[in-house]
Amino acid sequence: MGNRVVWVSFDVIGRACLEVTAESGAEIVGVATLPGPVDPNRSGQCAFDVVAGRLGASLLETKDANGAEMLAWLAERHADMVFVVGWSQLVRQPFIDLAPEGVYGMHPTLLPRHRGRAPIPWAILSGLATTGVTLFQIVDPTADSGPIIGQVDVPIEHDETAGTLYDKLFDAHLDLLRRCVPMMLDGTAPRIAQDDRRGSSWLKRTPADGIIDWETRSPYLYDWVRAQTRPYPGAFTFLGDEKLIVWRVEPVGSERRGAAGVVTGVTPQGIVVACGDGSVLLREVQLEGGDVLEGDAIANLIPIGARLG
Repeated sequence: MGNRVVWVSFDVIGRACLEVTAESGAEIVGVATLPGPVDPNRSGQCAFDVVAGRLGASLLETKDANGAEMLAWLAERHADMVFVVGWSQLVRQPFIDLAPEGVYGMHPTLLPRHRGRAPIPWAILSGLATTGVTLFQIVDPTADSGPIIGQVDVPIEHDETAGTLYDKLFDAHLDLLRRCVPMMLDGTAPRIAQDDRRGSSWLKRTPADGIIDWETRSPYLYDWVRAQTRPYPGAFTFLGDEKLIVWRVEPVGSERRGAAGVVTGVTPQGIVVACGDGSVLLREVQLEGGDVLEGDAIANLIPIGARLG
């Protein structure tokens, strides 16, 4: 088996995976990434020029992995295999055909369950106790459907946030590659077909999907906020005409003490807001474009009796 690898990615997980793959014995002959500068609004985007230079790999900046420029560049690299890790575009058959030993991707769920988009928020919103990472072969232009090379489980705690789960999945990507890449390079890696009868998919989420419905029961509202907190845009509501991002809440009781969305109390930790069933304590908020507020600073901004939404 050959060890010449081309890497396609634009994000920090993909860059860390690239480094681990090189450390595991792959010869990185090319790195394709998005053109600079890094877009601060694109979650996780980072630069690859330094790591590509250190690895002695050709660097291509492109927005289209299936474009003529990309395909010509890929053919010139004579790669044995290609990894597409952290890239928001599905690759098509002409791309796949240029890798004689396969094209490979990674997905932060336990395939064939939960293919598709926004796996970290959906894992928390769905109430999962365990998720994971799957390394799989890309054999056609459909999403997350090819033979599985390896998987690793990742437990989800009761108080897990999008940020803490992201960190755990980050590490799981690297652990999985350390285990699997040597087998891929020597030709002993398994390829286990996915059972489509057991497959499921999650839909894409946009920032607008984070709006808070204050008629939600307090335990699920707690899940709603922690599933969409940093590094994502955050759950949000409105204070008058101003957008209010809610970064952190806690459920504080099952008894509803006012109309949904109404501030019913203040504490040193923040403000208490009634919801569909019970109340939540808003501990960290931010007016759009403003500073992050915690504790008494929230009460100074939003008094008892104010209504959110």
